Amino acid sequence: MKTPLYVAGVTSKSSAELVGRARRSGYSVFGETLASSIGRSMSSVSKSERVYYITSPPIRMSAETPRQLMKSLAYDDLQVTGSDNCTYNKKQKELGLFDFTKIPNGVNGAEDRMSVVWEKGVHQGLLDPCRFVAVTSTNAAKIFNIYPQKGRIAVGSDADIVIWNPQATRTISKETHHHACDINIFEGMTVHGVAEYVLVRGRICAENGSVRVAEGFGRFIPMPLRPPFVYDIIEGKVRSSEEQHEENQNGHLAKKFAELDILIPEEKNISAMLAGNMPLAAGGSPCSTPSVRGRVDGHRDMQESSFSISEELDKSSVRSCIKVKNPPGGKSSGFW
Repeated sequence: MKTPLYVAGVTSKSSAELVGRARRSGYSVFGETLASSIGRSMSSVSKSERVYYITSPPIRMSAETPRQLMKSLAYDDLQVTGSDNCTYNKKQKELGLFDFTKIPNGVNGAEDRMSVVWEKGVHQGLLDPCRFVAVTSTNAAKIFNIYPQKGRIAVGSDADIVIWNPQATRTISKETHHHACDINIFEGMTVHGVAEYVLVRGRICAENGSVRVAEGFGRFIPMPLRPPFVYDIIEGKVRSSEEQHEENQNGHLAKKFAELDILIPEEKNISAMLAGNMPLAAGGSPCSTPSVRGRVDGHRDMQESSFSISEELDKSSVRSCIKVKNPPGGKSSGFW
């Protein structure tokens, strides 16, 4: 039985809960949230400065919203983080000081996205490193149907690799960033997790804060229609959401979420919530949580992109795109 397909950009707790409930009620829905939404709220921004923070979707006022969005990423109500990077300097933003409609719309996000997600997610105990990989790269590559060329380190895949130091810290500032603007919405934020090296197709393009790029090195990547990550759910080729949700409630994830004070939203009648905007599929056709596809037998983990950790880890099952250097605990660990 086929189900409707929706893609949603999410910046509020209520929106994230709506996406999660829709997924567990039979819809094929994917949710994205932005670095700006999980790294900043407007509660600590003075009214005179808010003109510089105008973007779409808007940064929310509640100081609790960023943590709630990160919790939604943890239990797979949301699957992807983005930047929606669109920078303007102060003078450009101030064109709308006396007329809201003239404020250029957009903020920075691309350069600081990974560190903000690590700080707000992994460092604060809401995500593990594998889930971090999934929501920052692997899931997006699958949704856009460019996996495993992108989103995985393997023979035949592009050598796009980040060497990540989770112990290093840096303070985000307009004085040191690489954006062509004189403001940074994360100004003064100290974050754990720093990219020491960034390789694009095997070439070092960033090293210890220094960017080394060459014009013309970029390459167009076609994105074929009907990605299996999306349409296997719609066409019923994976387990139902009810089965997956029961496993989450009774297994390892339920215990993990309880430790993190994460509550999976209570199941409700989704049709009433959506008020006719997203009609429930005929017969209540179930769709699976996308992360279960392609798992190997083993103990369940928080990674949610394409593999599980078994007692005897088969390297061929590992799917992600970051190698972590000197993680907590002292032993080097790879996430391939």
